[in-house]
Parts: sequence; structure tokens; C-alpha cells
Amino acid sequence: MPPADVPTQLHRATLRIAAISFWGLATIVMATTFIGNDLHVNYTTEWIVTGLACVAGVVCWLVPWGQIPASRFIPVVFGGIGMLTVGLFATGGTHSHLTVLFLVIIVFTASILEFRIAIEALVVSVFAAGLPLVLQGWDGFYVRSLVLLAVSMVICAYIPALGRKALRDENQLAERRRRELEESYLSTIEALAAALDAKDRHTEAHSRETAALARAVGQRLGLEEETLRFLEYGALLHDIGKIGIPGYVLNKPGPLDDEETAIMREHPVIGERIVASVPFLSRIRPIVRAEHERWDGHGYPDGLKAGQIPIEARIIHACDAFQAMSSDRPYRRARPRDWILNEISAQAGQQFDPRVAEALLAVIASGEATVNGTADHAVLEDRRLPEAHSWTQHLDAIQQLGARLANISSVPEICETIGQTITTLLPYDQCRIYLLEDDGRTLSPVYFSDSHRAEYDGVTAETLAIQIGQGITGWVAETKQGALVDDAERHPKAVHIPSTTESDESMLAVPVIFEDNLIGVIVNVKVGLHQYISDHLRLMTILANQAAVSISNARLIERLAATARTDPLTGLSNRRAFEQALEDRLGAPVAEPFSVIMLDVDGLKQVNDARGHAAGDAVLKRVASVLTAQLRQADVVTRWGGDEFVLLMPGTDQVGAVSLARRVGGTLRDAEDPAGAISVSIGTASFPADGSSADGLLAAADRSMYIDKRQRVA
Repeated sequence: MPPADVPTQLHRATLRIAAISFWGLATIVMATTFIGNDLHVNYTTEWIVTGLACVAGVVCWLVPWGQIPASRFIPVVFGGIGMLTVGLFATGGTHSHLTVLFLVIIVFTASILEFRIAIEALVVSVFAAGLPLVLQGWDGFYVRSLVLLAVSMVICAYIPALGRKALRDENQLAERRRRELEESYLSTIEALAAALDAKDRHTEAHSRETAALARAVGQRLGLEEETLRFLEYGALLHDIGKIGIPGYVLNKPGPLDDEETAIMREHPVIGERIVASVPFLSRIRPIVRAEHERWDGHGYPDGLKAGQIPIEARIIHACDAFQAMSSDRPYRRARPRDWILNEISAQAGQQFDPRVAEALLAVIASGEATVNGTADHAVLEDRRLPEAHSWTQHLDAIQQLGARLANISSVPEICETIGQTITTLLPYDQCRIYLLEDDGRTLSPVYFSDSHRAEYDGVTAETLAIQIGQGITGWVAETKQGALVDDAERHPKAVHIPSTTESDESMLAVPVIFEDNLIGVIVNVKVGLHQYISDHLRLMTILANQAAVSISNARLIERLAATARTDPLTGLSNRRAFEQALEDRLGAPVAEPFSVIMLDVDGLKQVNDARGHAAGDAVLKRVASVLTAQLRQADVVTRWGGDEFVLLMPGTDQVGAVSLARRVGGTLRDAEDPAGAISVSIGTASFPADGSSADGLLAAADRSMYIDKRQRVA
């Protein structure tokens, strides 16, 4: 059979077993040497051999054989055979009882070393065991024992060899499975990186190029192969957390504002959570989290500094920065190569680890890794990308805007979102979004963004309010047609804003229209003549259409919500609204006293029967009017149902509730009122004196109301 592979190192537990074997066998051999009569024992030699065995045990226990190649243990095996041979002659040669120990040596050797070594040890052991026959003469009993010993040693060498072969085959299978599992993990990594590239099209292939560059830098720094492997994985996935960043932030064609920057800075933490779910990738968790940390401690998310940052993260950070500066971005062109190299040198010791920066520059100079997209021309100023590319960014932003607006139902928030998008995509010094007031004539600004130019120092929300037909904005609202004005100050419809200086100004103004109904006007202005082109007008018209749909839907939702909580006859809150208000009051973290008043209109059925339901409705409206007039803004007055009304009065105790009930009852029962007297029964209940739950308070108020009804009838 083929020999099994030799382990490169011995396990520590194996050496401990060897040490214990030396000590145990030495003790037992010495003890058995004294058993019996007429023994041919050289006790001096035996004690020396026993001592050497004990020393060998100490050596096996203390010496770090686990750090030494297994082949170095071979002399120990043959040294043990030599010691046993000496002991064999010291205990009588052909009369010795120690020959069985050759079998122990062969079993141990076959278990830890390759089969060839075990066979060599077996041959040497048979020769050593046969020496007494040569030196002391023939002994039949000893020969029979020697033959059995030799056969036993062959078997004991062969069986462990079979076990080692089985283990080797199993290890090879396990290794193959490990490689297949690792390949599947690598496929997962590539799929994750591809998913990121698909979402962030501006950095397509960024992760792959960063990984190749990082590996080259790691090799130059002398990192081990396994570390390089995980460095490459970390570089492939260093931006995987951007999957959790909203697309409108990720693809914004311009600098991020403070809120968007805060969102973007969450992506290393998100990335760490993603890779934490894959056990194979647990080693790169700190790498992904720390990739944006700076050498000077001013990075994020944890503000780590210098050596606190994993070396892999320091490498990826520098390579990521180089690759980013070498690529086009929505708001700038790729930087020229010389400019990038100077920037990396300047930031060594500040943003970048000096050793990493030095290695990166050396890798780039030697051409060890290819970085695509690096500009070869010396263009230091940012400039607009080609128009086709800009429109691609605009369409991306519009798509992301639609997704954001789908989750917003507040009109002010919708206007702010639209305004932020406009100021991102279009040049401006002021962006204003006007909405038409309920009077159908006044346009009032609900969003206002200013670049803080001196020409607009006097502009306020009050000075911007305008009437339909007044100025360019009012003219656009009146005609429902968008306008591109190259000289807004000298336009025939222009109206100068008070307290501002006259200056050259360009303007874009588009109406916000839904189903031919004017909702508002969006205005963009910029100092200077001819600042806008027709494409700008088309883009803002698209955004205005999105605003129109979103604002109309939000207002419809508001009306439906109001209808669902309002009694259509009296205009008061309905039962659902009251129950919600009462539940909120009872569930408040700090319990404050409040009261509930229940009011019932006496004889409403008789009024309906005698004078018709219109008369009954008039009575209910009269009661609602009186209740509304008597209550504070924080109070809730509700038509409970039919002829009953319920009031919720925060901060009002029992005395205050009774006082209000009498005042309301007196007003309604006043016979001298031109509208006529209305007979009502009123009951009160206070929290917590009369109840601590909604049902308890309402039941207490109902009992109080019927007591009042019986007393007046009596």
C-alpha cells in the first residue's frame, strides 16, 4: 500500500502521551525487574536505562515539539529502541521479560509517523530482539516468542497505517468540500459585489479594482497568504453596506447635505451586519466596519486612530481613495494621475497610514496593479460631465424621487423633498415652491432655499407672497404655462421684490397643475443673464408634475382622514376621534387629571316627529355651536351618536367640569334665546376619581347624566 502522508507537525497531546508512556513504562519495567527468583538482572544498568526513560519523558513534555517538524521525532524512536535493547541485555537477554515493549514502540511509531518509518523501526526492533540469540546462544522458547513478536509488530504497524490512510482520504475529502464551500462563499461575495455595482452604477467595478490594488499593496507589505486572501474579500465587500443606503443619497449628482452625509456614514455599520450573517466572512467584519477610519482619528464610524485600525482596513482605505479619485463621479471628472499621487503623499500620516501610502505609491509606480479610468490630462477643476451623462443622472434622481414621494403623505414634506431635488439638479441662488391658498388668489411660499447671496438679503416669506397675475410667478400661475426668462428684472411681467437690490437675474417658473387645477408654482432664480436652457425647463416641468400628483394625493388622504374623524351634520369630532383622544390621554406617560361630560338632548324624537328631521338637525347643530363656543382649544367635543354629545377636557377637575356643565345647560335651556330653549341632561366624570379606564369614565358620566335627567323630571 502507498505510504500515508507525514504530518508536518506533531500535536501537543501526542507528545504528552509519549511522556506519560516513558514514565509509566519505566516505572513498571523497574518494578517487574524485582519480581521472581534467580533473576539475571544488572540493576545498575537497569536504573540508568529507567532514568534515561524518565528524562526522555520530561523532554517530550517540555520541549515544544509541536513547533518542530515531525521528522525530528524519528531519532527519539530509534533512541528508544536502543535504550530497550540495552535493557533487554540488562534483564537477562533471552530470559528478559521486556521484548513485548518493542511492540509498544512499533504501535506508537506507526500511529504518528509514516508507514515506511514504522517498517524500518520494525526491522531494527526484530534485529535488536534477536541479538541475545547471537550473543548468548540458541533458546527455543525465546525463538518462538520472537517469531510471534515479529508477526505482531507487522500487524500492529499495518493496522495504524490503514487508519492513517483512511484519515488521509477523509481529510482530502474534507479539504475538497472546504474548497467547494469556500468557492460557494466566493460566489456569494461576487454576487453581493455585483448587487452593489447594480445599485451604485457610478462606481461599477470599483470594488473589484480596489480589491486587486489592495492585494498588490498587501503583498508589498509582506502580508501572509491567508491575510491577503481575506484582505481581498474585505476589499470586494468594503462598500456592501451601501445596499442599505437609499438610492437618492447613493446616486445624488452633487455633494451631500448634512442629513444625507449622516445616512451615508451608516454604510460601514450596515456592511458589518451583512457580513456577520456569513460565518466564513466573520474575519472581515472589523475590516468592513473600519474601512473609512483615518490614520489621524478623524474617520468614521468609531473614530479609530493609527494602530487601532486593522491593517487590512488601512490598506483598503488608501486603495479605495486612489480608485475613487481615478474615476468619474456625477459631480466631477476623474483626477489626473500626478494630482492623485501628490494628494496621497500629502495625506500620508494624516488620512493614510504612512507605510501603506508608501507601498501604494510604489505599486502604482511599478504597474503591479492596473487602475482603469485614471485621467491622463492635467484638469484640476471640476467640470460638468457630457450632457447625455447628466441626463442619465437626472433620470436616476427622478426615479429615486418618485420612490421617496411614494412614502410621504405630508404636503410640507413633499414640497421640501421636491425642493431639495431641484437644488441638487439645477443651478440656483433661490428656489421657491408656492402653493395656492384657499382663497384661490394668493400664492404663498411653503419651501424656500437660498444660497445666501447679498442680492437676496431682504427676501422673506412675507415679501414673496404674491397674487395670481402679479409678477412673473403670478403670470405663470394665471396662464398655467412654464417660463424660461433670461432677464427677469427687465421682463414685461416682472415685479421687483421690495428691499432687494436690482441685479441681472435669470428665472425658471413652472406651474404645478393636477387635472387642470392650479396647485402652485415652482420658481428657480439665479444671478446673471442666460443662466438656464430649455433642458432645465423640461426637467423642472417633470419635477412639477411629480409634485402635483404627490400633493393632490396627500391632500386627498388628509380629507379622507378628516372625514373619517368628523361628524358630517355638526362638524364636530365623531366617536372614533373621541375614543382615540381618550385612549391617548389614559396612555400618557404622566397621568394628568381630566374630565368627561356627557350630554343628552331631551325629547329630540318628539321634535323630529312633530316638526320633521330638519328641525331636529337644527337642534343638534345649535347644541354643537354652544358646546364649541364654551370650550378651549385643547378640549375635544364629540357627537357621540343620535342625540348624545361627549366632551373631553384635559386639566379640568370635577369642580370645573360641573361648573362648565351648568353653564352649558343654562345657555341651552334659556327660554329667552331667539332660537328657543333646548332641554338637555348633563353628567360628569373625572379621572381618576370616577374611573381609571375609558369604560369606567363613560359609565360614570352616563350614570351622572341619568341622575340629572330624573331630578329635573321629578
